[in-house]
Amino acid sequence: MVCGDFNEILYGFEKRGDLSRENGRMEAFRKVLEDCNLRDMGFSGSWFTWKRGNLPEINIQERPDTGVATKEWLSLFSKFQIRHMSHSFSDHCPLFIITKQEDKGRINRSFKFEAWWVLEESFISKVRNI
Repeated sequence: MVCGDFNEILYGFEKRGDLSRENGRMEAFRKVLEDCNLRDMGFSGSWFTWKRGNLPEINIQERPDTGVATKEWLSLFSKFQIRHMSHSFSDHCPLFIITKQEDKGRINRSFKFEAWWVLEESFISKVRNI
């Protein structure tokens, strides 16, 4: 499984605004993934993972951040999920990857990340412990 910012999109509908992406570049990206036996894992959450420009006439949105995996990985982690989380510091949204199903007995609360947490002295150690 490989996740992150590939700086490329798979299809033209993964981009909104500005000039359309060259078909050849998208085709080459799809070919590389195919040669490596990697498939797009899908996602939940907002469609686009990257944006630039706040005004409608200059706003560009794309989905260059994605997760891909082999058929073998997908069969090992059949309950996986990739969620596009909201972002505040970066122009990319973080990808939250779940590899097992959540317990049914747990209370399902929505997680909210507070940007100021990273400024806390204990932040890194708490994240490592979790």
